[in-house]
Amino acid sequence: MITVDASGKAAMERRRTWLIGGILLVAYAMMTLVGWMGTALSVGRLPSLLISAAFLIFAVGIGRGGSVTARRPLGTGALIALALWHAGAPWLFDLIPDTAYDHPGYFAAVQMLTITGVVVELVLAIIAVTQIGRTGVVPPPWRWAPLWVLIAVIAGQLPQTGAVLGSMVTSQDALVTINALAALLNAAGVCFLGVLAIVLGTRREPASVVVY
Repeated sequence: MITVDASGKAAMERRRTWLIGGILLVAYAMMTLVGWMGTALSVGRLPSLLISAAFLIFAVGIGRGGSVTARRPLGTGALIALALWHAGAPWLFDLIPDTAYDHPGYFAAVQMLTITGVVVELVLAIIAVTQIGRTGVVPPPWRWAPLWVLIAVIAGQLPQTGAVLGSMVTSQDALVTINALAALLNAAGVCFLGVLAIVLGTRREPASVVVY
């Protein structure tokens, strides 16, 4: 059991961590939407770097008291791994040269790489959100908010996954719509967590928090 002094240094570290991390999550959501809207503004890989930075900040904290996992190995490691994955995953596709586009196995390789990425990200996310909820650094009931968002995002991506794996969608327009809706739901979920973190980071806490 860990008793956190919310009236002093630990509370300040938590507020700073949640405020900065929340801003990064909201910025990621906005950049993702900008990229999907196909505007003239190129965001490149900035969204990946933003969400990676947010995960690192939430995992480690700006000071030990700021970590949403209390720096426990399992949850902290999962968040750090998620951060590294988001930072490096976009470059994985660069490993497949453009000259291989006409190769018979090109699309199979891309599909396999995509599936592997989804599975790795999902496993790490499940571990992270579960540990955030169980650690209890975030006040109730919001400690389970990441799990709520993860469930909603998974549900929203099921049609997309079915379209990719089972060729359920034959219309290109329908596929584009499914992908757009999945991206919108993901951005909305991350934005919700970002706003929630900002709100929690700007409010005063009770005198102490007991973490089991």
